[in-house]
Amino acid sequence: MPRITQSVSELKRFIENAESVWVEVFYSADTNKVIIVDGREYLRLPLRFSTRAKVIAYFRRYWGIALSNRMFCNLMTVTRNGRLYVIAGDTGPLPYYPRRLRVTSRTPTRLRVTANLSFDVDTDEGTEIIRYLIARSGERLTILDRSNKFGDPRYQPCR
Repeated sequence: MPRITQSVSELKRFIENAESVWVEVFYSADTNKVIIVDGREYLRLPLRFSTRAKVIAYFRRYWGIALSNRMFCNLMTVTRNGRLYVIAGDTGPLPYYPRRLRVTSRTPTRLRVTANLSFDVDTDEGTEIIRYLIARSGERLTILDRSNKFGDPRYQPCR
């Protein structure tokens, strides 16, 4: 569980981990376990992500319920024989490395953060400016909202 962080480096690490959870689930699929549904290939996810509830619980480590559900929808999954399968493909480059970060406002229960996210950990290539609303509750941080949801395939509205 992420703890309430005060330093910029800890917030950078939190945002990088949060931005990468969707990619971790998507690319954890077994390329040797393929099914075809309606002409599309799907790859079986490992047991730790074998159900909708497990995947959403994994996303909820960093994200609020609304964004966790939205991220699950964008995995494009099917269930066969009690196991979850994700559509085969490549997402292309997704920005999730925070290059610069600034806390724009802070209250006892909320943080507003602006981050420059890059495709590459070492360069500013493909930098996007993203604003986050982060809830603070006890020892836990949760991202409640993120700007530029429509420009990223992980956060598109559910169909």
